[in-house]
Amino acid sequence: MRCNACWRDLEGRAISTTCGHLLCTEDASKILSNDGACPICDQVLSKSLMKPVDINPNEEWINMAMAGISPQILMKSAYRSVMFYIAQRDLEMQYKMNRVVAQCRQKCEGMQAKFSEKMEQVHTAYQKMGKRCQMMEQEVENLTKDKQELQEKFSEKSRQKRKLDEMYDQLRSEYESVKRTAIQPANNFYPRHQEPDFFSNPAVNMMENREPIRKG
Repeated sequence: MRCNACWRDLEGRAISTTCGHLLCTEDASKILSNDGACPICDQVLSKSLMKPVDINPNEEWINMAMAGISPQILMKSAYRSVMFYIAQRDLEMQYKMNRVVAQCRQKCEGMQAKFSEKMEQVHTAYQKMGKRCQMMEQEVENLTKDKQELQEKFSEKSRQKRKLDEMYDQLRSEYESVKRTAIQPANNFYPRHQEPDFFSNPAVNMMENREPIRKG
């Protein structure tokens, strides 16, 4: 048997109420001192509505208490005792069920709080990831624009390079042409008249020049 207020196991003496509930002596004293009510049915209790009982009576007390009682009264008392016991067991089962339900509810609330916290963290991480994806998309778009601009600049520079290469080839060709013209012999431009060569055979030339003088 258990106290219907604190639900501790009752040993020795207890207090029975007229509303059909059991209390330990400590809780009964608290109820009387505070003009309280039964913790089960809320009936206001007084000292006249409480009766001390022995939870585990000995054989001598049982023989003395049952002596001289008619069978009808014994059966009626036994019936009421059995019904009281069944009611106490129901109360204990209800208390255990309520405690289990409270524990389960507490665990569920704790799990719900953790789940909500995790969901909040996931939601926050999802928002951060979404913002990061938007930033990366914007960055990719900017890089794409930069790439297009660089391609256009590269194409323009390539055209300029081709023009410069063409100009370089043309200037080089003109330079080669001028160079070939500059190194040609001078007689190609200014042809010289034939003159006697006085130094090829000077003795013969001098004899030829003297011969007309001797004849004269």
